[in-house]
Amino acid sequence: MIYSDMIKLAVFDIDGTLTRDGSVKPSDYTIDVLNKINEKGIKLGIASGRDVLQLKQIVNEWDLPFSFSLLIGLNGSEYYDLDKNDIKHLYELSSEDVKDICDKLLGKFPDLNASIYREGKRYLLYEDEMALSSKKRNKMGNVIVPLEVLWEKPCGKLMFRVDEETMKKIEPLANQISNDRYRACKTQTTMMEFVHAKSNKGNALKMFCEHNDIDLNDVIAVGDMNNDNELLLTAGIGVCMKNGAEETKKCADYITDLTNNQDGCAHFLLDYFSDLF
Repeated sequence: MIYSDMIKLAVFDIDGTLTRDGSVKPSDYTIDVLNKINEKGIKLGIASGRDVLQLKQIVNEWDLPFSFSLLIGLNGSEYYDLDKNDIKHLYELSSEDVKDICDKLLGKFPDLNASIYREGKRYLLYEDEMALSSKKRNKMGNVIVPLEVLWEKPCGKLMFRVDEETMKKIEPLANQISNDRYRACKTQTTMMEFVHAKSNKGNALKMFCEHNDIDLNDVIAVGDMNNDNELLLTAGIGVCMKNGAEETKKCADYITDLTNNQDGCAHFLLDYFSDLF
């Protein structure tokens, strides 16, 4: 594999990429590989659907031997430049758009559990098994609210966590109602999210790089799902996991030989950066 000695930044999705299924932390092997890369002067970043304050808490709890320089949150609605201690909020859904999305989806699927992030907590309509599991996994408090509370203020994203069979039913409608104000993106096989039409991980990466004099050609990014597509297309080198979505694989320059459950990201990095070691 060809190694570019110009890479200055490596950015990673978390779920399905850095972590194994059911795990909240990268394996020791993956952490060791990331540390070796960072020691060679390559900055590291995370790009996730979680908000940046939650991401900061998560990576602090990982107790890593290195520090991340970039946290992209809410699928590109915000990012945190940790080296400068600077949070930038980029794009939000308006209150009107949140109401519009809820009206259209809940009008046809009234049992859907809509939720948003606000003030470091998740506001949702009710707690079900999936919400409780996510609460435990992400250590984030759930606040049960009436539907209209969700659109009291603008927000970074609107979420619908469903089982895989329900996803097959709502995905066509979610894509159909997407427009020039907001768009749907499936971030997991059980999570449909809506964000501002201009909000994506790629745009957030581009803005961070502009503010830090990093050429996008000197960035490598790794992801697995549709919300990573723009990230992989924007970075100079885009990598999709073997377990990734077919659409995301089409956006990548490389596909890992192994899945996330086999530490596929770490193995790819060791191969790609073999000249460093």
